[in-house]
Amino acid sequence: MLLTACNQTEEKNESTVSNQESAQQQEVEQIAEKDWTQDARLQEPTEDTVCAMCNMKVYTKDQEMGVFSAQAIKEDGSIAFYDDIGCLLNAEFANVEVNEKFVRDYNTLNWFNVEQAYIVKTKLKSPMNWGYIFFKYEDDAKTYIDENEGSELTSYTKVRQQALERRKAKMKAGENVDKHDPEDGHVHHEGEKQQHNDGD
Repeated sequence: MLLTACNQTEEKNESTVSNQESAQQQEVEQIAEKDWTQDARLQEPTEDTVCAMCNMKVYTKDQEMGVFSAQAIKEDGSIAFYDDIGCLLNAEFANVEVNEKFVRDYNTLNWFNVEQAYIVKTKLKSPMNWGYIFFKYEDDAKTYIDENEGSELTSYTKVRQQALERRKAKMKAGENVDKHDPEDGHVHHEGEKQQHNDGD
């Protein structure tokens, strides 16, 4: 009986290991299926890069706030960097132009076109306090929403409309809309930990 029980335990352990290996292999295959080919024209900001709209710091890929950075490729092929999606969109309104717009995938930090993004409105404090993060794949966005209360999917059209409405409101109030607004401003500085609005 003891021998039989030992054999059954060994078979169960082997089955568990086999299932775990199968699940790991499946995850590897799913990741491999995801296309992360990036536009060769795209660049990375440096430590000295400032936002083309508000002249504030643009965070690099290896900095915690770098996930919110954005860039645009203009008609002449030049690159402009922005500290937040709001600045990128406001720059287009201010300059009466439409550029190719790129944001970072929240998980991988790879660049991709914002118009292809699954956009999630979060409680995170981004550099200009917009709180949007971007995912190239829908399942990644849904996973984030499931794990972070108060976050929700939104559309690029709504984000763009919000930027336009903010700009119009400031113009109506007679403010310098191209100047950095402390109320929208950089809520984090180098070395500060990213936190949620509610303190989580």
